[in-house]
Amino acid sequence: MRYAERAPRGESSVMATPKKSASEDEGKTTEVDDTKKGVEARVSVDEESVEDFVDSIKKEDDNDLLERLRSMEQHAFDPANNLLNRAQFSELLELQSETEPEFMGEIVDMYCVDSQEMLDELKTILLSDDETTEEGYNAARAALHKLRGSSSTLGAEGIQRTCETLRELCVSKEVDKIAKGPDGLEELEKRLDILRVFLKKYVRLSNECTERKLTRSASA
Repeated sequence: MRYAERAPRGESSVMATPKKSASEDEGKTTEVDDTKKGVEARVSVDEESVEDFVDSIKKEDDNDLLERLRSMEQHAFDPANNLLNRAQFSELLELQSETEPEFMGEIVDMYCVDSQEMLDELKTILLSDDETTEEGYNAARAALHKLRGSSSTLGAEGIQRTCETLRELCVSKEVDKIAKGPDGLEELEKRLDILRVFLKKYVRLSNECTERKLTRSASA
């Protein structure tokens, strides 16, 4: 199953809202533009960290690269870290082939951008007194459902569980726990940051190992 097969963006269980005036639509467009800029800035920061990582691995020999890859997998699949499910993530990795060498990179890039957009949507709804209405909570639950589904494709169990807990908190409308509880928005953002950087580094490291393997085979 590919990440691109997730439910269409924008679907939710919220009730239809009255038609807005032109001025309200213009304000909404500005908000959307600002959100996109925030997502792009966040992704840019992550890219800087990843690029520094890529520069460092290019200087390592093949054995060190393989050892680093195994170490990253061990950390990610350790239940204590609650980052990735080994079976689910491995199943996704198997879909990448020599004919689609960029498959995992595309999946990861899509997930990183989409998950940040959903997180920003949740923060706008749940951290604003004006948005914490019944309709707002419905929209938040819909966003959490989408985020949980896309995270499930990658096997991101920690994100999935946090989304489930947040959905329950939205049902009970426990505002303080939603904002700063053990499985609140702060925890969700932290987990997403860690997962996003890990995935990008892992893909780049894995690709570097594959490229070197193909180079050795071609020169043999």
